[in-house]
Amino acid sequence: MEEDLPGGRVRILTQETQIGRPAAEPARQTPNPMLNGHQVWLDGLVRAAFGKVRA
Repeated sequence: MEEDLPGGRVRILTQETQIGRPAAEPARQTPNPMLNGHQVWLDGLVRAAFGKVRA
């Protein structure tokens, strides 16, 4: 879900689940590779928003 905010900002709501056999082992690891992957994705969104991503 995306929401336009004042000042040219945008709020993006994401939802993630870690259920099922494929997610069981990584969900127990510290650091959690799934959460780290999600953060990398979010960081990419920020870079793209600021035009710092090559096409």
